[in-house]
Amino acid sequence: MITIVGAGPAGSYLAYLLAKQGKEVTILEEHKTIGAPVQCTGIVTHSIENFFRLKNNVIAKRLDKVIVVSKNNRITANVDEIVMWRDKFDRYVAEMAEDEGADILLSHKFIGFDGSNAIKVKDAKNNKIKNIKTGIVVGADGPYSAVAKAAGMNSNSRHYIGMQAKVNLEMDTTAFETHFGGDFPDFFGWVVPESEGIARLGIGCFENAQGHFYKFLKSRTGKKDVICWESGLIPLYNSKKAIQKGNVYLIGDAAAQVKATTGGGIIPSLKAAQTLCGCIINNKDYNEEFRRQSGRELRLHLRIRNMLNKFSDRDYDKLLSLMSQEKVRKILKKYDRDTPIPLVTNLLIKEPRFLYFLKVLFS
Repeated sequence: MITIVGAGPAGSYLAYLLAKQGKEVTILEEHKTIGAPVQCTGIVTHSIENFFRLKNNVIAKRLDKVIVVSKNNRITANVDEIVMWRDKFDRYVAEMAEDEGADILLSHKFIGFDGSNAIKVKDAKNNKIKNIKTGIVVGADGPYSAVAKAAGMNSNSRHYIGMQAKVNLEMDTTAFETHFGGDFPDFFGWVVPESEGIARLGIGCFENAQGHFYKFLKSRTGKKDVICWESGLIPLYNSKKAIQKGNVYLIGDAAAQVKATTGGGIIPSLKAAQTLCGCIINNKDYNEEFRRQSGRELRLHLRIRNMLNKFSDRDYDKLLSLMSQEKVRKILKKYDRDTPIPLVTNLLIKEPRFLYFLKVLFS
């Protein structure tokens, strides 16, 4: 018996893979509805279709441009991005797991371990505490992971505060925006169209998230009101974080499997699900296998983030000037942010002046 705590895309995709291999899998979801509350922008690259093809009702928009904005510069580049309805996407992946034979128990909250082969769960529907016997427990329960805390695997975790809201805004519905510079310390701001007249606007930072958010909101929309909030924590990747301890595993945000450059965790977690499935089936060390298969890419994202966090407004202006060249645009179109190693390698080959920014990293 394998118990997965959390019916987000990481947990549900892992359940789908394990069930396909004939394993008995149960997913515990503390909420009464899968996909709620929404705490994500829901934008992914076309690389997601390397895992499965999305149904049309999951897709809110397809975007072919990104507008990158610094204090004194602005460029537009061609991309291939998908904006999803996150609640529908989560339910879609959960249905894939169910179709393969996985069980999903809604309104079931993980409380803690009861020895090495059992867990305690609160059934909110019946207001009862259950004892569930299980051979393996997977924490796919987000950055506040109760599984990680109960297993003593919650150390050395840092998180950005991601403040996002739906807002009324007329904008190009074929493009999304990213904003960088002194008004966006340690991370960046984003504006992603959801439909005509409605966008998802957000910012990530370590401190004073509310102040930075409202300053960005006012400057971009001229207003201070929002339609609804979709905020949450964004884990910062830590290569030293333990993601397996005996028969307990972590995946997705619970394991900080997130790109430090963008805060995106959907595709890294789907890749991690493939890795973890193989480790469970073949009795391999998940700590080692994940670092071998995904660690180099996520460490590169982290190094780039550390460099960007030292940028001045002038550095961002210079970066955008280099990115505006046609030879650079072609590379940005060919390699997306989910393939950082070939992306960075080809950028340096085509435009060696990007090496200028390495001095910022070591300054």
